[in-house]
Amino acid sequence: MHTLIAAHPLAALSPLEVHKLYKLRVDIFVHEQRCPYAEIDDVDADPDTVHLLAWDVAGRQLLGTARVFPDGARLRLGRVCVTPSARGTGLSGQLVEAATGLAEGRDVVLDAQVPLVAFYRGFGFEPVGDVFDDEGIPHQPMLRVAASEA
Repeated sequence: MHTLIAAHPLAALSPLEVHKLYKLRVDIFVHEQRCPYAEIDDVDADPDTVHLLAWDVAGRQLLGTARVFPDGARLRLGRVCVTPSARGTGLSGQLVEAATGLAEGRDVVLDAQVPLVAFYRGFGFEPVGDVFDDEGIPHQPMLRVAASEA
């Protein structure tokens, strides 16, 4: 399967792409994980928010997504999800790498579901602060410090 990861603000996406983005996130976070929080929020439409969309090039199917946006001087990564059919293929890692590639010398923060802490450690993130509950799912704040330039 050949995938392409595209990065765009919401305003640059077609109506069909926006629909696919939100449908995937609702399918994963609301239905699969049973988190009834407001999945669509104002951060999505902020012009500084970048949505990463991982497409199956042949079938034009959206396989995964993530979003990044400024959080003070840092970049915040969130809403990382992959369709069940694409899990175990390394696509989540590709999304994280693409997202951290947008950091441009900034630290990156995220709130990882506790079972995924080791996964994010593999990309240079380290736990910071205390575990907290978000809609019944324990989350660990994590930080990836920007690489120092020699």
